[in-house]
Amino acid sequence: MYQSNRLQLHNLPSSSQIDMKKYRSKGYLHFDKRIKIEHVYRKIQDPNWVTEHAFLPFIHYKIKLNKYTVKQGITSKQLRLFKDQRFLKYKKPKERMIYYASHLDSFIYKFYGERLNDAYNLYAKENGIDDVSIAYRNNKLGKSNIDFAKEVFKYILDQDKAVIIALDFTSFFDNLNHKVLKENIKTVLALKELPSDFYKVFRSITRFSYIDKKVIDEYLIGKYGEKQYKKIKKKGTLKRFMSPAEFRDFKKERIKIHKEDFGIPQGSGMSAVCSNIHLINFDASLNEWAENKGALYRRYCDDLILVIPYSKDRKLEINNLITEVYQIINKYHDLKIQEEKTEIRVYDCGRIKNQNGELDKIDYLGFILDGETIKIREKSVFKFYSRAYRKAKISRESTVRRGIKTYRWKLYKLYTHLGYDYKGYGNFISYALEAHEKMVDLPVRILIKNQVRRHWSKIQGKLLKRK
Repeated sequence: MYQSNRLQLHNLPSSSQIDMKKYRSKGYLHFDKRIKIEHVYRKIQDPNWVTEHAFLPFIHYKIKLNKYTVKQGITSKQLRLFKDQRFLKYKKPKERMIYYASHLDSFIYKFYGERLNDAYNLYAKENGIDDVSIAYRNNKLGKSNIDFAKEVFKYILDQDKAVIIALDFTSFFDNLNHKVLKENIKTVLALKELPSDFYKVFRSITRFSYIDKKVIDEYLIGKYGEKQYKKIKKKGTLKRFMSPAEFRDFKKERIKIHKEDFGIPQGSGMSAVCSNIHLINFDASLNEWAENKGALYRRYCDDLILVIPYSKDRKLEINNLITEVYQIINKYHDLKIQEEKTEIRVYDCGRIKNQNGELDKIDYLGFILDGETIKIREKSVFKFYSRAYRKAKISRESTVRRGIKTYRWKLYKLYTHLGYDYKGYGNFISYALEAHEKMVDLPVRILIKNQVRRHWSKIQGKLLKRK
């Protein structure tokens, strides 16, 4: 029987329901001005106001990512010569669709996303999937990818033999079925129908409107001129792209509507929790299968991993397991697996092997386990040093040009141990050191600290380099 938990979601009239420290104003330009949560927290908690609110279009643009992998067998020493392209394999450039909401709308999405997350947490606990879904959760305080990776690695290392299946959904957010999502939200909220305010927010991220960023730039270049527009953006004198009156005229022929019955914009404060809610039935089905096998199932957004204790006939067992997993996935028609990314591994005799019995490794949440050692993915280390060296080069060249040391504070905070608590989160070095300390009690050699041990001398070498 459905019992409304709406009173739990909207029972406080003041800022006591909102942790305003989490609602930070962002500096990006949009169709509205930057706003502080202190000025709107009452409004976004008022269901009647939200129901009547007119959401602004998302701003949309594409970014191209040049994905690369490190060739097998390449050592860390060889990888330091990152300019030598022989050590890299480049994949096809990947396009990522970016949508970002207006300042006020982003606060609304965050608030309703938190309310949904609270309801999802209760539902997940009651239905035995709380440990399964590990991404975008607000009840896993103090835990990070380090802890989630360690849990999976410990489970593998505790087995004598195990089959490991790692899967990845294709274009996950782009394929979310709106009807399924709506029904699942009602299930999580224990409601027969969505209240008008929840429906308004749901509608705004399913049948969403957007305007291409390049169209906005073209309009503003026409208004100010290209050089002047660049100066204005650099100085930060624009408070928003245009006035409300200009926007009303501007949007007429430029606004686009997402009319498909699938897909939501990735990046809004609602998108993350919606991805988990969309998979409540899938998670329950696959977790039940895993428990019947005495296995471990974990899902980080669209990345799935199953660790199944290993039994008699390896070839037959693996084929049967894969078939059974795919049969479950195929029941959910909007879920498509990237078969080229599917990894099947076997843990046997203390080593990770492929299906042919050759030594291999498992890559999970940015960490690599081969059965004897754990380290951070080489690609992540490569990217870290590439970015650090570029920043060091900028600092070095600017110092020579201006005659004074420049950009060093940010370089050190972002890329060395001096940024251990940078902006309250730390940096890659602090993350690596934390990972080493947390995993050091696993029965394998932890090599993470070695991967970043010489970061200071490497960066200083690039910073002080002389031609």
